[in-house]
Amino acid sequence: MERMEVFTDAWCDACCARLNASAEYRQAAATWEGTVVLVMTADAAHGIPGERAVWIDAHHGHCRDSRVATAADRASAAYVLQADAATWTRLLAGETDPVSAAMTGKLKLTKGNLMSLAKYAAAAREMLRAAGEVGGTFPASA
Repeated sequence: MERMEVFTDAWCDACCARLNASAEYRQAAATWEGTVVLVMTADAAHGIPGERAVWIDAHHGHCRDSRVATAADRASAAYVLQADAATWTRLLAGETDPVSAAMTGKLKLTKGNLMSLAKYAAAAREMLRAAGEVGGTFPASA
């Protein structure tokens, strides 16, 4: 299997396909609709010279589209979640729960309403589990 870097177009495509194949995600996200941008902050130590961002169009348990986020995607997204590369590594490996990461400030909601997002915690867990199953490398580990 080809190794792909996280937060790239190929990785976005693979994640969207994996979400659409997941009965657990479909159930957990059945009432969720909207767009979310996941941001990885620049971290030279992890081979991330500049910020990376992924846009996901989630609609009632399906991923309608996912791609590297543009500035317009980020501006129009309902939610923007941001973390450093080390936190994304732990989140994608299943070592850190997204709710715990948000509560400790490791995963920051920089746009959107926390109370409205909280009801989709199970969907967020399933989204990250599916992304973790896709795998992917970070530049420093590629």
